[in-house]
Amino acid sequence: MAMPEMQKVISALRMLLAEVNRKEDEFKALIRQFKRQLERAPRHAIHGGNPVETTLNMMGEIQERLDKVETMQRHLLAMKRQAENELEALSITGKIEEAKRELAAMKSSHTSGEDVKQMKIDELERFIEDASARAGEAITENFYSSEL
Repeated sequence: MAMPEMQKVISALRMLLAEVNRKEDEFKALIRQFKRQLERAPRHAIHGGNPVETTLNMMGEIQERLDKVETMQRHLLAMKRQAENELEALSITGKIEEAKRELAAMKSSHTSGEDVKQMKIDELERFIEDASARAGEAITENFYSSEL
């Protein structure tokens, strides 16, 4: 993936994560609201004179809404985890590409007897190898966890 394309994808993921965070806050507020309503609902039968059946139906409806929001919150968190893993993998990939360019430039200007440059080349090669493995793990963990 070319760097400008990668930057577009990274930007899109960041915008998605911002939207997910906003939605997550909204779900938390709804969950608090529904839980408060469930706590207060019995008072309608006790103090308001509502029949028990009416209060139970009201509580059932509130519980259904609460369950639905909690389920949507779990789905949203799964989406958030996957987007964060993708963002991490892309970030690592960008660092790998940068290290590869630096490594290629150093190798092309390398002359014998330059031990410092050779140490830097070795360091960059190790970084590329380790970072590639981490990026692969981030992607494959996502892949396998999404299959479950």
